[in-house]
Amino acid sequence: MTISQRLTQIVGARLQENEPMNKHTNFRIGGPAKWFVDVKSVEELKDVLEVARESGIAFMILGGGSNILVNDAGFDGIVIKISMRSYDIHGTTIKAQAGVLTCALARATAMHGLAGLTWAISLPGTVGGAVRGNAGCFGGEMWDHLASVEVLRDWQVLEVSKRDLAFGYRDSSFKHNHDVILSVTFELAHGEEEQLKAELNDKLMKRKTSQPLNAGSA
Repeated sequence: MTISQRLTQIVGARLQENEPMNKHTNFRIGGPAKWFVDVKSVEELKDVLEVARESGIAFMILGGGSNILVNDAGFDGIVIKISMRSYDIHGTTIKAQAGVLTCALARATAMHGLAGLTWAISLPGTVGGAVRGNAGCFGGEMWDHLASVEVLRDWQVLEVSKRDLAFGYRDSSFKHNHDVILSVTFELAHGEEEQLKAELNDKLMKRKTSQPLNAGSA
């Protein structure tokens, strides 16, 4: 069975071959990925990684495509886009899968009257990518209200607490190991919904008036 056939068995029509990466990066550059797959569950992720391991094929994990450069020559391997995009809110705790857009997370928490993530409304990319690089803007950073991260490590799903993630300025342990972020748990605080909505609008306006939104940009 070919690599393409094995990947099709796992993700079906969500496999693309020779997929232009300029369609998946904020800088709008990058040649074709030999195989490009959207994974929507941990089991799919494990199965795709197993194909890569058994076949000796290079792979890379992709979030929202911000802060990434892809060579015009493309990628001779499997690009695995994390498309797990659900979240659950219980009281002041929110658990978001790695593929949730950071802007969507910021809006959802504000609409639930939860304070702490409104600064992320204009942050591009996904929760997983943002945590990996401890992304931040407008005085906030991902680690501020983070409690723990669920990861895939050596085919095992583990919960890692914040104190073990070596967060620094635009840095974390994820930049220095092979863990794949699956979901992130945040502990927020109660806030006033209308005030939080106003904060969202303020941050969006500042971004729109200071960033080149009509050009390829991180």
